[in-house]
Amino acid sequence: MDLLLINPYSSNPHPMMPLGLASLAGVAREAGYSVAVIDAWAEGLSSQAALEKRLAGVALPKVVGVTVLTPNLAGAKDAARAAKKTFAKALLVIGGAHVSAVLEEALREFAEADLGVFGEGEETTKEILASFLSSGEIPQKLAGTIWRDGDQIIKAAHRETIKNLDSLPRPARDLFNLDLYHPHPPYGRRNRYLNEITSRGCPFKCSYCAKSVFGDSYRALSPARVVEDIKDLVAKYQVREIHFYDDDLTLNRSRAAEIMELLIAAKLDLIWSCTTRCDLVDAELLNLMKQAGCWMISYGVESGSDVLRETVNKGVTRKQIEQAFYDTKRAGIKTTAYFMIGLPGETEETVKETIEFADKLDPHYVNWAVLTVYPNSPFYFDLQKGKYGEGKIKKTDSTSSPFQDSFQLGFEENLTRERMEKLASLATRSFYLRPKRIFRILFDLRSLGHLFRTIRASWNLLSWSMSKT
Repeated sequence: MDLLLINPYSSNPHPMMPLGLASLAGVAREAGYSVAVIDAWAEGLSSQAALEKRLAGVALPKVVGVTVLTPNLAGAKDAARAAKKTFAKALLVIGGAHVSAVLEEALREFAEADLGVFGEGEETTKEILASFLSSGEIPQKLAGTIWRDGDQIIKAAHRETIKNLDSLPRPARDLFNLDLYHPHPPYGRRNRYLNEITSRGCPFKCSYCAKSVFGDSYRALSPARVVEDIKDLVAKYQVREIHFYDDDLTLNRSRAAEIMELLIAAKLDLIWSCTTRCDLVDAELLNLMKQAGCWMISYGVESGSDVLRETVNKGVTRKQIEQAFYDTKRAGIKTTAYFMIGLPGETEETVKETIEFADKLDPHYVNWAVLTVYPNSPFYFDLQKGKYGEGKIKKTDSTSSPFQDSFQLGFEENLTRERMEKLASLATRSFYLRPKRIFRILFDLRSLGHLFRTIRASWNLLSWSMSKT
């Protein structure tokens, strides 16, 4: 076998297909290479020993790729160690958002890795395979890679982003066991459910966001390609629900409208949801989305404080937020609101203001999170420059890894991180435990499976909430 791709284990109980790896697999296979995939997360391979046992039954690969995400370093390290122990002569390559964010530090942390990939990996993966399979030597100087030269780590030039996404083959979903992917409620109203991404890059400048892989340049599949891909999912895999994980599905309004019109014309037995910004929708577009099968939209609200939203360069006003939620619900589409506690300047009063704003918006679902500062985000660089001063941040991880510490910094201007986590849990409970919202969720159940998943998710949410109080 030429290439084995590994998605590391995560403790999150709702595995999601890693479309990045699926895209790499599709590109490598189209180029004529033999490819296999192991999703340790979906398969429940929760330890290095469990993964080693699984790898023992795999045909010997020449190249092994492990994806590394910042919140999942432990699982990625287990995967790298297991791969190198099992396939000592294989070229071990690490890639993903974390590698793209911290570069040299990642290769130092992953001593087993022979090579690192940063940025979009499709073209780089093909060049790595061609080079290593022909020479047997660790490739050097390929654009988009980092490698060791003795004790030094060398970074090659950045690779240009892919301008024409239509040139890419479809992700190789057939290499995955699709029955292992069950989303958390409210998703998964219909089976089979899969995720999809139709664009890359985001031009907005939110300070908490790290765009190490796809960058600021927005690129998208053509509307015709999007709908052909969706038709393929329905016909080949019997997909009946999709969630679009694009950062902003409606960023290009004319493109979004054309996709909706093509979906309406296709008359597919399909429902779908997406994420976008409150300033990128209007009543006319939302009505078109509803006709095309959209049942829910998730919006990043972040805070009820205008000042805090300006601090993080959100660029969305309270009026725009209220209008988007009003128009969305009026179109018959459900809403999810994402809120964040711990932005610079956060106080008990601004948290209370956000809780009151959430109640006023009255979305169908909410998600409360405590700010995490990710490598290569504007916040990360601001902290390094001392923008927020001494004594206003605190480390929440005791690991000896400097960059692992840095991404888990929490602002502590007026609140400890423990207090912020408690407030997030209280906000979650105060929202969902109101009778009208309990009945709304119950009346929204669509199947026995949906009921069981909702009960399990509710129990997990309540257990998390209680653990923080």
